[in-house]
Amino acid sequence: MNALTKPQRDALLSRHRRARAAYEQGMDLHVGALDQPGEIGIDEESRAYVDSAAYRQARGAHAEMVAVEDEYFRRLPRVPMGPCPFCGQLLHRSFDPFGLDGFWWRSDTQPDEPKACPHFCVLLGAVELTGPVPARDFEVRPGPGAPFVVPRLLQQPGMTAVLSQLPMEGATAYPIAYFAPRRPPVQALTAAWGRTNHVYTTQLGVHGWRSADEVLAFDLGPFLASGQLRWCGPGSTQLGAGECPYQSTTGARAPQLIAAGEVNGG
Repeated sequence: MNALTKPQRDALLSRHRRARAAYEQGMDLHVGALDQPGEIGIDEESRAYVDSAAYRQARGAHAEMVAVEDEYFRRLPRVPMGPCPFCGQLLHRSFDPFGLDGFWWRSDTQPDEPKACPHFCVLLGAVELTGPVPARDFEVRPGPGAPFVVPRLLQQPGMTAVLSQLPMEGATAYPIAYFAPRRPPVQALTAAWGRTNHVYTTQLGVHGWRSADEVLAFDLGPFLASGQLRWCGPGSTQLGAGECPYQSTTGARAPQLIAAGEVNGG
């Protein structure tokens, strides 16, 4: 299936909003008609299960929501985020360049991704807003508005970050991919771009999580000088040389939180 265009993506979001409204209406009517404060089962085998026309409407709408999200994630562009500095393989990741109202920007999203080289560790990113943010049904944490590095990650042996630039609707995005000659333990990494938590399972089967809160460094000069930060020029997938073009960006130098709701000015 071909990658989504903006009109196709916007049509999917409209379908999802209509289905969500129908789902919420159906559930409200179903619960109101029951007029009982007790448990309502969602499994037909449960004793607490009660069927109704409104509930059947809600189930149909929920199935439509799931189908829309599946199609959206399946057809999202897989975008080159930069080359591995150790083996040269390009990192491709799903990405929604059409606006922060897409499901990719939800903090709980875990899309299926193309296989990366063994040196890839985690993808972070920044988004410099240059226009209005479209209305959305969820809050968005797109990262700061200016490129940055996480010094804690760069303390891992051989860890190198690769900074690039992607165009977006009403914004400029800065992917920052981290690579290491030997991938560190999963618990030493951090939450990926736009996510609030890093949930992991160690090689010993221990489950854990880490908050996305990290100390960020926006002065890129020392990391460029040490070679811990590499970069690709705008529109390029080749590692650059000379002066990095991203040191003078003017976006917010702190993590951004865009609440759910109406259009925000850029």
